[in-house]
Amino acid sequence: ASAPGLEWRQVAPPLSDEVLFNPGMGFYMAGGSGLGYKPKPDAWLLSACDIVYFRPTWNDLEENGPETGFEKYFEPIFEFWVRQRGKRVAFRIMSESTHYRGKYATPKWIFDQGVPSVLHRGLRNQEQVNPVFWNPLYLKLHCEFVQRLGRYLDGRSGLEYVDIGGIGEWGEMHLGLHMQGRWTPEQLEQTGFNRDKYVAAYRQVIDAHAKAFLKTHVFLNVGSYPEINDYAALRGCHFRQDGLTPSGPSANVGKLYYHPYSRRGVICNYEFHSSYRSMLEKQWDLRKTLEQGLSDPISYLNTNIFSARDWEKAPAEVKEIFLTAAKKVGFRFVITKLRVPTRLNLSKHMPSRLLIEHTWKNIGVAPCYESYALQFTLHDGNGKTVATQQHFPVHPTTLWFPDDEVVERTLIRVPAGLPDGDYELKVAMNLPEKDGQNILLGLTGRDEADQYRL
Repeated sequence: ASAPGLEWRQVAPPLSDEVLFNPGMGFYMAGGSGLGYKPKPDAWLLSACDIVYFRPTWNDLEENGPETGFEKYFEPIFEFWVRQRGKRVAFRIMSESTHYRGKYATPKWIFDQGVPSVLHRGLRNQEQVNPVFWNPLYLKLHCEFVQRLGRYLDGRSGLEYVDIGGIGEWGEMHLGLHMQGRWTPEQLEQTGFNRDKYVAAYRQVIDAHAKAFLKTHVFLNVGSYPEINDYAALRGCHFRQDGLTPSGPSANVGKLYYHPYSRRGVICNYEFHSSYRSMLEKQWDLRKTLEQGLSDPISYLNTNIFSARDWEKAPAEVKEIFLTAAKKVGFRFVITKLRVPTRLNLSKHMPSRLLIEHTWKNIGVAPCYESYALQFTLHDGNGKTVATQQHFPVHPTTLWFPDDEVVERTLIRVPAGLPDGDYELKVAMNLPEKDGQNILLGLTGRDEADQYRL
């Protein structure tokens, strides 16, 4: 270790105030229909969001048969958002949606093969044909579609996650029984619905996604079916909920599921129940709603109180509220204390060792779901790297829970023959097994390589 009697000093690296765009977390925006929204690079929403979320229907992708629309739908999205804008994308493919303008959200050729259907009325009072989700033939054909989708999308650069969307209204865990023109008790009776059939259908679709998406996170829109939620978690799926209000989310999923399951490796995601205009009409407090959401361990949050276009015209105070929240969602790692020797005795003939003690804190609201490594580097007065030390935390980053402090110690080997002078210590965080991309930290002093001056 450092020479006996050496003086130590303790520093607190200054914290940054920027939004951190890290894998496995972040705000996201609604991408709209296809590639209709193409913002300029300096659009305000891009300063808060790094993910663009799309909800096509199954019919949008396979209207004329298996995979007939994959290229036409997905390629423009990946080209613009991932390759040109450097953003991430996410998808939910729905089999039923009252907002869909057409008659078939599930392709007609699926019904032509014998899948039973029911008639509904869409939001514009148009007739819609929807499948009986718990029918064995529907489940077989839909799971085959999920396999095709996985072969096309799984592991693609820029793909952040996919939602399970093949059962329920909008692919959520309900059938729209409370909505005019949707499933009626009589239709449920006629199609043989019961809770156990519904659970079994979900388990089959969950299994299909777990098999098809081995490299991509899969989310389930959770609700009041604990037996489905638990099965999804066991199969490696994550939780989302699309009903965040000032009094909390629908089905109280935050307290019932997000808190216990987030510590079992389940990533949590919220979407707002209502638009900003609707919230004003209901006299719902936006700040309180966001605080309610951030009181749960969420890693993702939709910005769907406005469309992506309308965010440009949003009130300044609303933008400020969201920017503040964007700095809390997910994990946010900072160093609260750093103990280093004031001097290091160097030798012309023998290497030296520099011992440092660093205390970390997660000041975000959610756990981190990757086991990251630290990379310490020592630089001379010209910025040249003279020593490097990789450090795998003894307390893995998956256990750096919000507000906990973690103390780590690292021994850096310094080569012989270095001249006297001032040296600069930097740190970076990454997943070395993947691609070495550095994770952003809540510290100032970031350089072009996403290393932080300590």
